[in-house]
Amino acid sequence: MTVSELQNDIIEKLLTIKDKTTLKLFKEMVHAHTSGSLYQVSESERSLISESIEDYKKGSVLTSDSAFKRTGEWLKE
Repeated sequence: MTVSELQNDIIEKLLTIKDKTTLKLFKEMVHAHTSGSLYQVSESERSLISESIEDYKKGSVLTSDSAFKRTGEWLKE
């Protein structure tokens, strides 16, 4: 599929979307891609990332299997 065909396909599908929230999200995504701007991490997000890195360094992490097992047990309660 060529770039032009992909663009036309996206436009056709976009014109069928009536949900305002979906359209706003799509607009933001396209704007971010075309403006060359990067996502700006908020101070609270930066803090959570730092905490997560420290947890990782300390070995205070779970494997995916362990996390899924815990979640499954929690959902059964």
